[in-house]
Amino acid sequence: MTKNGSALVSVVIANKDGERFLKRCLEAVLAEKGSYEVVVVDDGSSPRLTFAEAKLGRVKVIRLPRNMGAAEARNIGVANSTGRYILFLDVDTKIHSGWYKEVLAFFRRNKKTGAAQVKIMRMEKNKFDSAGEYMGPFGFLIERARMMADKGQFDKEEFIFSGKSAGMIIRREVFENLGGFDRDYQIFLEDTDLFWRTWLMGWEVRFCPKIVVEHAYLTEEKPMRFYIENKVFYRGARNTIMNLLKNLGTERVWWMVPVNVTCWVVLGVVFCLKGDFKRGKAMFAGVGWNILHLPKILRKRKVVQLTRKTSDEELFLMVGDKRKVSYYLGKAKAYVTGKPF
Repeated sequence: MTKNGSALVSVVIANKDGERFLKRCLEAVLAEKGSYEVVVVDDGSSPRLTFAEAKLGRVKVIRLPRNMGAAEARNIGVANSTGRYILFLDVDTKIHSGWYKEVLAFFRRNKKTGAAQVKIMRMEKNKFDSAGEYMGPFGFLIERARMMADKGQFDKEEFIFSGKSAGMIIRREVFENLGGFDRDYQIFLEDTDLFWRTWLMGWEVRFCPKIVVEHAYLTEEKPMRFYIENKVFYRGARNTIMNLLKNLGTERVWWMVPVNVTCWVVLGVVFCLKGDFKRGKAMFAGVGWNILHLPKILRKRKVVQLTRKTSDEELFLMVGDKRKVSYYLGKAKAYVTGKPF
């Protein structure tokens, strides 16, 4: 802590039924020296956390009475923290040493950068989980690394469109001016929305390769079953479309949203034709949610558009990505078959 009792960095970890990961996550964080604090927000876990109790002297634990979603849990964590910079970690991560000094150094080097994603690797493997994302022409995210081996090819602090909150850093002033994560996303793509709005508010978003986080995403510890249980297909469709409706400029929103919606509907039909009605219906429901809640989304859009300082043309020139149609067909095939792409 600093002399006035405030931390320079606040580490915020949202937890929902992830205590089996928490010991590893906290021990990696707490091994670091520096002026930081750790806030764990228990998002209605059942049973309640126990491991964190032993760390109460160094970890602030906030227990929510019910599950409110990762987006709102993180907002509550930030509201109960003091740091100038916020480091978000998922509970199923392990951060490498050196992170504290690098958070401070990164923002000193990049004074116009409001937020960044760190290097996120698959747990105990030399393969990327994420090196950030670009935006594709049809409103779908383009992964920069996509299961590549780490050969140093992404070790530059380059611009990215968005990234994952499993390892994310952001200036407190930016987070508060944005109003934090949009709680309506609950989980999945709420980080994309926050990064996008960071760009629109006039700040830069970059990749931060010197901070390394290992993530249990799609490993034996946390297989696809977990994400299906958390309605990844429903929320994938719902939150992708909401992102476009909220954040696209006037010229692009009229054609990108219909194209994106059509893709989700066609994908849903394909799932139904192969007999997977549950996933097909989930995508239809995600599309339908946006129709039912369109007035509310348009109110959000008005706030975003009134405060935007970066045009779509500027943004897509810097962090847009044009791929051949074959890329999207490959992604769709992987989505349907469940095989890696």
